Amino acid sequence: MLQTINRAFVVLLVFLAAGALLSGLLLSLTGFLSSDDESRSFLSMKTTALLSLDGIPASLSPKDSPHKLDSVVKTPPLNKNDLLFVELYSKGKFVEKTDCLENIEDGKKDYVGKRSINCEVYIPYLYQQSQQYEIYVVHYAGAGKYYEGPHKLNIDWSDYESGFWRTFFFIFVIVGAVYILVIIPVFLFGVYQSTKTEYPKDRSESYTMLSLFNPLAVKGTIEKVNAFLVSPYFWAIEIAGAFLIIVYMFIATEAWQSGTSLVSFFLAGLIAFIAPFLWCTLFWFADFKHREPLRILVTFFLWGCLAALMAIGMNTLFGLGFEIIGLGFLTAFLVAPPVEEFYKGSGLALLAEHREYDALQDGLVFGFVIGMGFSFVEDWLYMLRNPMGADIASWFLVVFLRTVMFSANHGLFTAITGGAIGLLKEHAFKAPALGLLPGFLVATMFHAIHNSSTLLINFLGIGSALAYFCIVIPLFDYGGLLLLLIVFVWAVLRKR
Repeated sequence: MLQTINRAFVVLLVFLAAGALLSGLLLSLTGFLSSDDESRSFLSMKTTALLSLDGIPASLSPKDSPHKLDSVVKTPPLNKNDLLFVELYSKGKFVEKTDCLENIEDGKKDYVGKRSINCEVYIPYLYQQSQQYEIYVVHYAGAGKYYEGPHKLNIDWSDYESGFWRTFFFIFVIVGAVYILVIIPVFLFGVYQSTKTEYPKDRSESYTMLSLFNPLAVKGTIEKVNAFLVSPYFWAIEIAGAFLIIVYMFIATEAWQSGTSLVSFFLAGLIAFIAPFLWCTLFWFADFKHREPLRILVTFFLWGCLAALMAIGMNTLFGLGFEIIGLGFLTAFLVAPPVEEFYKGSGLALLAEHREYDALQDGLVFGFVIGMGFSFVEDWLYMLRNPMGADIASWFLVVFLRTVMFSANHGLFTAITGGAIGLLKEHAFKAPALGLLPGFLVATMFHAIHNSSTLLINFLGIGSALAYFCIVIPLFDYGGLLLLLIVFVWAVLRKR
């Protein structure tokens, strides 16, 4: 009975994962096809000479980014319920909006009757959004909608590009050395070690080259399913999903527009892969009494990459719901953690009946590897925001935070789910996939606490940074990782 429930639960997870993949796919296609042309935004509006915008220079250099322009908006006499925005577009696509009335006198409506408003306009410097912005003033007055513009603002990227290339050669030498001296040798040594691993006779048939490329050759229905899930055929499905995300990032950042953006795109990917690879290798080697077959780890790492596509779709859908009800600031705290942990953990449930998944330490390794696959894609995405921006120093900070300070976080979260399933397997529970439910809830708690910085800002203001770096990071990020390592070492050493 329990075994039937387990398999029914796994089938349900497959459908949920397929739905999330579809939503991520549709979102990606929407991103590919949408243009957000400003002509659509202003079709229902009228131009008027009563609006004007002063204080916009002809050009700016991104060396002082991000920049805030002290501009003056001149309008007809303002009424209590009027809205006044300064909107930025680039290549016909919406970029940024500044609400000029939002912060006047702490929200009081004392702008009524005024004809001139000082408006601090935020100018984001994003390399992929071209060298020119179009700036519009938009005024909502009762039933009327009016606009004025565009004001052209040119961005000079020559200093940024020369600075990028000077920095690039230094980074490229370091990254190249890491791959040549560490990544490639460790990978080859790991493959060599995997060929020396001895399996019990009843399992040896599952790890031949024949079973790798012909998974149906193994005995038993469940064994055939599991063999397929750790075969190149399933890897191809996972890689296709991960590739779609990479293509989406490539198009979203317009990485083809110059040599600078193209190189920075692939450089970010190379850097993003380093920490996840090293963490996965460390955990695999640390389980020295019984290292798991590499083909299983490949499946789980790629599942983590695929889970990123699932999370993109579902995070967006739920995030929109929170935005509609005015709780958008809670998205990172209440939406992303459960969505991401559920879909990462689903990969563990799919292989919960695999005979190699039979102990606590197995689940910790498998869950950690899934988290690292997810982290690889997410880190790549985060790193793209800065090398294609205008602040090299901020980019170095992002690289440090993602590849050093928080490099193991996604592994920690999903290892909790993997460990829960592993414990059920140790105790011969017939429905181990159900371990996803309690495991993912605890993982979500750790993940949500890590993402609590936005929430803390709303409640603690300036003290939020102190609380986050002095309490949250030591107790939950590094404290959680230390606890995970202690449990993992104990689980490995106790095994005979």
